[in-house]
Amino acid sequence: MTGKAGEGQTIRRRGFGRTIRAAAVLIVLLFGAANYLVLDHAIKQADSFVIETERTLVRNDFSHQIDQVVQYQSQLSFWDKSFKELAHGMPGDIFVRDQLRDWMWADFGFSWMIFTTPDHEEVLGVHRGAKVSEHEAREKLRWVSDLTRKAEVAYRAALAPSLGGWEVRSAREDPDLLTPALPAIHVSGIRLIDKVMSIVVVQAVIPRTRYIPANRLRPTLLVTVKPISQKMLADAEERLGVEGLSFSPIVTEAPGLAMTPVGGDAYNPMVASWRPNMPGSFVWKSALPQIGLFVLVFAGLMLFGTLRFSALVKALQRSEARNAFLARHDSLTGLRNRSGFDEKAAEVAKEGAGGSFAIIALDLDRFKAVNDLHGHAAGDAVLQAVARRFAERIGVRGCAARFGGDEFCVLLTGEHSRESLVGLAEGLVRDAQVPIAHDGQLLLIGGSAGIAQFPDHGQSLHDVMVMADAALYAAKNAGRNRAAHAGDLRMEEIIEARASRAA
Repeated sequence: MTGKAGEGQTIRRRGFGRTIRAAAVLIVLLFGAANYLVLDHAIKQADSFVIETERTLVRNDFSHQIDQVVQYQSQLSFWDKSFKELAHGMPGDIFVRDQLRDWMWADFGFSWMIFTTPDHEEVLGVHRGAKVSEHEAREKLRWVSDLTRKAEVAYRAALAPSLGGWEVRSAREDPDLLTPALPAIHVSGIRLIDKVMSIVVVQAVIPRTRYIPANRLRPTLLVTVKPISQKMLADAEERLGVEGLSFSPIVTEAPGLAMTPVGGDAYNPMVASWRPNMPGSFVWKSALPQIGLFVLVFAGLMLFGTLRFSALVKALQRSEARNAFLARHDSLTGLRNRSGFDEKAAEVAKEGAGGSFAIIALDLDRFKAVNDLHGHAAGDAVLQAVARRFAERIGVRGCAARFGGDEFCVLLTGEHSRESLVGLAEGLVRDAQVPIAHDGQLLLIGGSAGIAQFPDHGQSLHDVMVMADAALYAAKNAGRNRAAHAGDLRMEEIIEARASRAA
């Protein structure tokens, strides 16, 4: 009968084991499927986020390049010498040679610089540093006529009457900009000029004073074209961390190609394109092998969970041990506190019934002066140093405790002669007198000790403690920095100590 019952229990255990294994397999499958779906969704979201982030970076980078071109062009269009040169028509050959060819073309790389009136009645064009025919310049203006109209509108919108003429209102200063704010009279765009994508900037030529005489109200517009070179694109790729940055027709449809309009130019049929950094493929390559090993992962997770649980139990045990230690020990010095001392003393009294033990009560002298003169940090350093010395001197013969403030107590087990106890107590007093280095100075204190023995000076721990305190008071009254034995006390000293203890 017992064999059948054991066999039944074995079958039930096996069935339970199979159930657990089946549940584990199901959990693994569900976990794998959930991870697959979550991972797939996360990858799609990450890819989308990366593309949108790179679109913003590309747009901002081209916007920054346009701002730089505006700043370069402003050195000519926002200049007294340019404004003066245009007083009687288009610039002369000397101005073209000295300023446009050797400066704007050689230094800044503007392929086209065209001066024109808003109605294109007067036109002067410079291509790659060389003056070109008026017809050729007008042909180029056809591709940017919308920008010249906007530039004239912006110029006139910025005018305000001033002293018989006009003043071009300045833009609001932004303290966060590293470049000076320019009058808001420029317009810009990105156009296909001479089969090269180029940054086009158009703005009226004005003097530094921004004052326009009444007879100069009609503006002369300066059109500059800065080709976007392969080096500029390569530098942008390095800054942005993308690959294959170029321009593509807006109708381009190519898988894996990210595109975004740049420059804010509605007439630009081209968009910036690049190969985005897609983290999805890398994540899939890294994750798929792991998904195939979910059974092993599950076993590892179970093992990990067991180890973590064990570690948690050990941590709780250490925490409980630490709390138990702190309940019985002084947090500053590591010595036993009054509760821990009483517990140890009770153990000694119980185990050594009929035996003997001794108590040495100690107080530090001039400790309050250290706290008052040097602060509580110095006082803590003194207590820690003295406690360490006391513990080292007592060793395995007993235990030392701190009752609070500068009050210490030592419990010694076993038989001890009067001479050995006095010698030990005097050693403790000397330990207290050794200077303590703290914060570049030596702290000096002293100590007094009182000694009492069981059963010579009391029939209980309480009585022995009272006599040790009485001996301590006698040492203090005798001049401090010394040890006194309860056997040397007068009756009035004992009565006084007992009364003080009872209070």
